[in-house]
Amino acid sequence: MVAAAALGAAAALTVSSVARAVSTRTKVKKLKDEHKGLSFFPPPTPADVPPTVMLAASVQALYPKKVVPVPEVLIREQLSRNYSFLGEEGMAAVRASFVVVVGLGGVGSHAAHMLARSGVQHLRLIDFDQVTLSSLNRHAVATHADVGTSKAACLHSHLSAIAPHTRIEPITELFDLAAADRLLAGQPHFVLDCIDNLATKIDLLKYCSDRGLRVISSMGAGAKADPSRIQIADISDTFEDPLARATRQGLKKKGIDSGIAVVYSTEKPGKVKLLPMDQDKEPNADEYAVLPNFRSRILPVLGTLPALFGMAMASYVICRLAGFEMNPLPIKGRPRTYEKILSNIKKDRKPSDGDLQISVQDIGFVLDEIWLGKSFLSGSYEKEKVTLTRWNTNKPWKIDNLVCLTKKEADEHSLIPFEKMESHYGHDIIAKVETKLQEIRKSE
Repeated sequence: MVAAAALGAAAALTVSSVARAVSTRTKVKKLKDEHKGLSFFPPPTPADVPPTVMLAASVQALYPKKVVPVPEVLIREQLSRNYSFLGEEGMAAVRASFVVVVGLGGVGSHAAHMLARSGVQHLRLIDFDQVTLSSLNRHAVATHADVGTSKAACLHSHLSAIAPHTRIEPITELFDLAAADRLLAGQPHFVLDCIDNLATKIDLLKYCSDRGLRVISSMGAGAKADPSRIQIADISDTFEDPLARATRQGLKKKGIDSGIAVVYSTEKPGKVKLLPMDQDKEPNADEYAVLPNFRSRILPVLGTLPALFGMAMASYVICRLAGFEMNPLPIKGRPRTYEKILSNIKKDRKPSDGDLQISVQDIGFVLDEIWLGKSFLSGSYEKEKVTLTRWNTNKPWKIDNLVCLTKKEADEHSLIPFEKMESHYGHDIIAKVETKLQEIRKSE
């Protein structure tokens, strides 16, 4: 009797669960039926327009700027995890944003893909090239059916199916300075440089820097394999990346030393090289480039690395748009920086200061994990300028008595009696420092 009752209850529960699931599917189907635009989009290119010569104007005529009307309840459900993560204000900023992605290959397609999935309202996607069979190993959404079509049109078609509420402008055109005012018109909130041609990349970054447009640039994802080496840093803090080095040098000639965020890899180059060109093609190598001044030899690419570069760029941009705190840590020369700071502390320490109870590992932890490599006073994070010094000069050199300041600030700080700290710095800064020092004490 008991077993039969239990079996009956289980059966009733199963029937109830199935009924709820069917009811939910019915509601969703009804909403979709009411908004058929959710599943209907034009083909990527018309049959009578060769994709290789399609101009930006013809693409925009194909795809009107009006987005498909989607019920707000469906949009919010699709973006519900992002709302939970970034909050109402953060998502409002993301959904009101306009982002331009220049270069839609392995890096750019993945970045654009995640920006669309994350709620960016307006995407302008720029690339002159078309989808090839060999690019399917790294493209975010392209299929065999897209081979031969414009990369911009391909992304428009697929991303519109994923996020029909997003306004997407596909532009099949090569970025150059002569067209920059038009291609970057509208005051975008962010520009993503996913170009692999050096001269064009430098032109785009210089243009954005001169006009105060926020930009993040992808360095070399080709010939790399180790995902643990991918970093986000200022262009001035990059190393082991040939494209980053060439970009740094090119920007320096144009008067730009820093201030541009980049995604790059610290993986040492050299394991994989450009594929050799057939001997009969070498005398006229430029004729085999996609365009004049573009690389004519093929660089091997493991498809996962460009994808990760693009994802890193999208994550950075989304957090910046939403005002979500994200402070990528530059790692250039960090071990040497820790050793130098410890060496200076040993040199400056007086016998009356007591025992030195700090190691190189402690320096790294306090500098990067607690203070994020930045002065608590000015916010400066230039590695040649920041150091660690004692907060309370009456106490020994211990891990929970270290603060980050520039060297000049540290010299001035050492002259301030501890009892006069609050009148010198103010209550808010004192409270901020004490909170950070408490973090160290809790970690010990």
